[in-house]
Amino acid sequence: MKITGVFVLLTLAVLCLAREMPLCLQVDCSEYRRLERGRPIYCERLYQPFCGSDGKTYNNKCSFCKAVLRSRGALHMRQAGVC
Repeated sequence: MKITGVFVLLTLAVLCLAREMPLCLQVDCSEYRRLERGRPIYCERLYQPFCGSDGKTYNNKCSFCKAVLRSRGALHMRQAGVC
């Protein structure tokens, strides 16, 4: 049982570290999709940077999700932190 648990954890770690696996680099923007269309989304002035697939650093999850919605889902997170 212990060996199976260790194997599963190591497998998950390898998958999360692999660049080809976007599953670990997904940001849940569903809370912003539920807002009324056409209504502005106001973000806090909190600095927790996200690096987008466009090479731009976004200040926080809110500003990143706004850009994702504007791109109609074409934008993805490259990494947590500054680009």
